Amino acid sequence: MEWLDPSRGLPQALHWIILLPLLGAAVNGLLGKRLGRGNVHLVALGAIFGAFVVSALALYQVSYGASSKISELWWHWFTIGGIPVEMALSVDRLSAMLICVVTGVGFLIHLFSTEYMSHDEGYWRYFAYLNLFVAAMATLVLGSNLLVMFVGWEGVGLASYLLIGFWYTDETKAYAGRKAFVVNRIGDFGFLLGIFTLIGLFGTIDFAELQAASATLIPTAVLKGGIFSGWTITAALTFGCLLLFVGATGKSAQIPLYVWLPDAMAGPTPVSALIHAATMVTAGVYMIARLSFLYVYAPGAMATVAVVGAATAVFAALMAYAQNDIKKVLAYSTVSQLGFMFIGVGVGAWWAAIFHLVTHAFFKACLFLGAGSVMHGMKDETDIRKFGGLRKEMWHTWATFGISTIAITGVIPLSGFFSKDAILHAAHANPNIWHPWVQTVTYGLGLLAALSTSFYMWRMFNLTFNGERREMKEHHAHESGPAMTGPLWVLAGLAVGAAVWGLPLAGGARFEHFLHGVFEPANRNFQRVMELGAKDLGVAVPPAAGHDLAAMLPGYLIALAIALLGFGIAWFLYLGPGKGKSALIVEKAPRLHAAFANKFYVDELYAAVVIRPLGGLARVLWQVVDSFTIDKLAVNGTAVLTGWIAQLFRYFQDGNVQRYALVMAVSAVAILWVFLF
Repeated sequence: MEWLDPSRGLPQALHWIILLPLLGAAVNGLLGKRLGRGNVHLVALGAIFGAFVVSALALYQVSYGASSKISELWWHWFTIGGIPVEMALSVDRLSAMLICVVTGVGFLIHLFSTEYMSHDEGYWRYFAYLNLFVAAMATLVLGSNLLVMFVGWEGVGLASYLLIGFWYTDETKAYAGRKAFVVNRIGDFGFLLGIFTLIGLFGTIDFAELQAASATLIPTAVLKGGIFSGWTITAALTFGCLLLFVGATGKSAQIPLYVWLPDAMAGPTPVSALIHAATMVTAGVYMIARLSFLYVYAPGAMATVAVVGAATAVFAALMAYAQNDIKKVLAYSTVSQLGFMFIGVGVGAWWAAIFHLVTHAFFKACLFLGAGSVMHGMKDETDIRKFGGLRKEMWHTWATFGISTIAITGVIPLSGFFSKDAILHAAHANPNIWHPWVQTVTYGLGLLAALSTSFYMWRMFNLTFNGERREMKEHHAHESGPAMTGPLWVLAGLAVGAAVWGLPLAGGARFEHFLHGVFEPANRNFQRVMELGAKDLGVAVPPAAGHDLAAMLPGYLIALAIALLGFGIAWFLYLGPGKGKSALIVEKAPRLHAAFANKFYVDELYAAVVIRPLGGLARVLWQVVDSFTIDKLAVNGTAVLTGWIAQLFRYFQDGNVQRYALVMAVSAVAILWVFLF
């Protein structure tokens, strides 16, 4: 029981958080078809539960042990340019909290899947992919340097491709998997360039070494030598941080690389819960939070992160207005909520962004699994216009879905209220001297996104569970079994209980205190940058935003009023006196509704500007360069020319000895004639 003694430290066990799901994926992937469903479930759930136990022990150690960080070196990977790269893992309070969420929520999704996927012929392949996904996400979170993180970063990209396109015999679903893979590769290219930039600046990619180097940086210092010679440290870091953010926009579905996430609904519904809740899409937020000590030296990059996050939050929320597929509504909701998280890391509210990441994992996983439960009871139907009245037939799903809807819309006292409004408060209060307009833009867009969230979520909830059945009246919806409703209640309970971490106590929220040590270097560097900016601009250093009740109360009242306003509009239009008037609104503004419903035609724009031109260029390269120039001229043309020459010379090389003698005689006479005459 030495693991339970925080003074003894955690033995070399971090690797089991990765290896257990990886072994589960290998066993089910190679032998699952022969093992039978029960054994496949046992292997998959046992692997994830074991990883969760080790993760919980790691969290316990860094919370109460002698050291707030645990490191583990697997092996020396390679050395390039004098820079050693280690396959090493480390865990502090930030990564420990996140890995517990990944494995804990992942286990509940695995458990839910045992019933949801019970009749699918590829169940063994499905659970192998799920285990692989968790293993890759664990590698991303636990990596002690950027390259190990990148291994996990690419691993979740691969696993998402396999899971989104799980039903690959359906061309639409296979296309969705390919789309997710390609779009993420675009972002990953930027992420790689960002890694190379940090190597050029610091000569290391280890997080601890980067943090130590950041403590001595002088933002206005001019670099000498190297590719950034003549640049200030601020300019060079802004360049590198923006490149890393390009990777985050792909993985975490922000403008302009968000387009893959709504199509990710093509996979089984529990996959949507896994991707959208606690794993892949939060990777970009985690990466920026992990490198927060560098981002604070790049106010331009932080402003970009905050504004892009705010714009994405509103843009996705508007698209969710007119979606009728229950999973598509939740997909755009995820994109919007990720925007809130990027507002948090963009304005320096690191703890608030991570807190919203955690609470979002709970209520969004519950919402997606709840959608899966509705589909399970309604013959896989997803159109909310055909539902209504399901509260009477699916009480457990209705109750848990309702709790999570209250949480995501920001109604007190559930967790989403405290996490989202901590971000909005920071957006309003945290200064960016170089870009003062960021506060106004992010806070205003954040409030609009919060109002939109409340409206479209309550619209979906009312159309699905309240009122009377509109279509499929002959079908009696059945409640899901315990393997599905159990995880729903656990997640709903977490969505409620997590609120205690965000209560605005004296001196700040508990979650803020819990992560204080992790973000202390970033806060210290942030203060240095602010003081430097204040000195250059001749202004006083703005005070840091407080998170006690007195500071938060005005923002709380505004946010609560907005959440209730969104609820009131949705109730009026879909249940109250204005029932049916939503159709009149559509008739009055058909073009605006069409823009919302067709996702502002962004996919069509990409098709016209990027996909079709590249497709045309590819066809030219294929038919002109590859098929004609290389195949016909270079390869086949050489063979044909050689054949022609051979055909010509065959008349001189036919094996007739008398003809050879005649030619030799004639040639000899010709030579003599030339030399003699």
